[in-house]
This record gives sequence, structure tokens and C-alpha cells, in this order.
Amino acid sequence: MGVSETECGKVRNRRNLKATKRIVGGSTSSPGDWPFIAAILGGPEEVFYCAGVLIADQWVLTASHCIGNHTMRNVNDWTIQLGITRRHSHTYYGQKVKVKTVIPHPMYNLHIPHDNDIALFQLATRVAFHEHLLPVCLPPPHIRELPTGINCTVVGWGKREERNSTPNGASYEPTLNEVNVPIVSRDLCIDWLETFNVTEGMICAGYQEGGRDACQGDSGGPLLCPYPNEKDRWFVGGIVSWGVRCAHPKLPGVYANVPKFIPWILSQINNHSVLQTDTIGR
Repeated sequence: MGVSETECGKVRNRRNLKATKRIVGGSTSSPGDWPFIAAILGGPEEVFYCAGVLIADQWVLTASHCIGNHTMRNVNDWTIQLGITRRHSHTYYGQKVKVKTVIPHPMYNLHIPHDNDIALFQLATRVAFHEHLLPVCLPPPHIRELPTGINCTVVGWGKREERNSTPNGASYEPTLNEVNVPIVSRDLCIDWLETFNVTEGMICAGYQEGGRDACQGDSGGPLLCPYPNEKDRWFVGGIVSWGVRCAHPKLPGVYANVPKFIPWILSQINNHSVLQTDTIGR
């Protein structure tokens, strides 16, 4: 089942957010709030690795660093969970889908650490859209660069705080959380991060005073930005990539700069789509 252009990125009217310390300085999402969020699970035990975001009925966008070279050999290692905000719930709306193709960006991490940190999963089956399972929009064609200062929302199952950094998913949150962060100009981000390279393939978001940020376990998840002149509609502006600690002053979160990668995303989808045309959120 396809989705019309007007339906991508649409969420129901959202209210009654409960403040928590999760995702660092954010609040808990309710079921159905973000119908395009994906949980990326690895191995036969389906261990939570990363988040991702559904951009079409057969395509999930995530970060290249979530994939790792060793897993490239076997697409059967991956399971994508869609239609849920609580990772461990077996809700009627939830759907687990296997993977057909894994496509990391060919230039990921090649010359500059964390650069081109974006990847695609092609699902083994096309998903049917419904209220709790919809694709996000890609950036509108006129947005080549995210405007400095606009407030976007990062969502994920990552940790409440920096400490307790256990390597597996045990410390990650069972419930999806969200936090609003403003886009920081590249020049200011370079100034704040000093010794780190911030490339054209990256975008920064956060507060000078810190306090709100993504953290470990949020990797691959979307930075969702409000669609211009439309209420309750979102496009994916960034993918959680890296950061120096979590929510510290003048250490913003760094995201893959999705507008820059639109030609690559569309070419991959075009190259791997057979027979049917994919419906892209745009």
C-alpha cells in the first residue's frame, strides 16, 4: 500500500508530554507519536543496536557506524522493528521485518572521522502503512541546508545520562524519548568543538548551556524538523551520529546532514528498486 505525498511525516496532534531525564533533558513519547521510528536489532537474540527512520515502504535510513563492516556479510543478522515506541512491547501495531540489502555510505569514515555517517536498509518486504506506521518526509527540495536556529526534535531509546556506559543495550530505555534542540551554525559548531572536524556532511544541534541532547543508544535515529508551513508534519533533517559526552555546555550533538545526502539516498533506492516504484516521503 502506498502513501500519498501529503501523508509522509504526518503525526497526530501531540500533547500531555511527560517530562523525564531520558534522552537527556527530554520527555517520554506516547504510542503512535512517531510512526516512522525504527528499532534496529542484531543477531538471533535481536539485541537492540540502533534506531533508524522509515522513509519509504521498503527503506529505513540510519547511521553507517551502526552497521560495522563485520556484519555486512550476512543480511540475516538484522531485524527491523517498526510501529512501536516501547521496544519490548508486543503491540498489535508492531511489526518485525527482515532485511534484503544493507547499504553503508561508501565514503563513511574514509578520510575524516564520522564523515558521511549515513546508511540504508532495504527491507525484505514492503510494509503496509497505517496510523502507527508511516514514512517520514525527506527534506523539501528547497532546503539544501537546515536553517540555523530552527528547533528540531531528536527521538530515540538512548540512555538517560552519560554514566553507566555498559556496552550492550541493557542500559538503554525501553520507551522512546524525545527532546527539542536548535540547529547550530556550522561555524559556531566548529568553534565549540575546536579540535574535531565538522564537515559539510554533518549538522550540529544543541544549546550553548547544554542540558538537552541525544546520548549513547540514540545512534541512527532521526533529528526531525518541522515541515515548512505545515502543522504536525515532519521531515528528517539529520541522523544521530556522534558527540563529545552528552548534553554538556558548548558540546552539541552532531548529526549526518541529511539534505546533503538526498542525491545518494535517491540513487540507492532507484538502483535497488525492482519492478515497483517506491513511494518516497518528500
